Amino acid sequence: MPGKGFLIREHHRTLLTIHALVMISGLLVCAALNRRFSPDRFWVQWVALGWGTAFLLHLWAFSRGTLATMGRRR
Repeated sequence: MPGKGFLIREHHRTLLTIHALVMISGLLVCAALNRRFSPDRFWVQWVALGWGTAFLLHLWAFSRGTLATMGRRR
């Protein structure tokens, strides 16, 4: 039976993977919308910057949560 630390890490990993997939899909949609409706003005990089910052914060929280559950002995 997996331990509590493993289950916490697995939950964080699942959420991070979902966030990455949603981010990539969303940025592709935004890039297509940018190209279709306003090709003369490139605005998708601002969406990518904001979403990338949110992803890095999520990654930071994931790494802290993962490190907090590692190395403990019962």
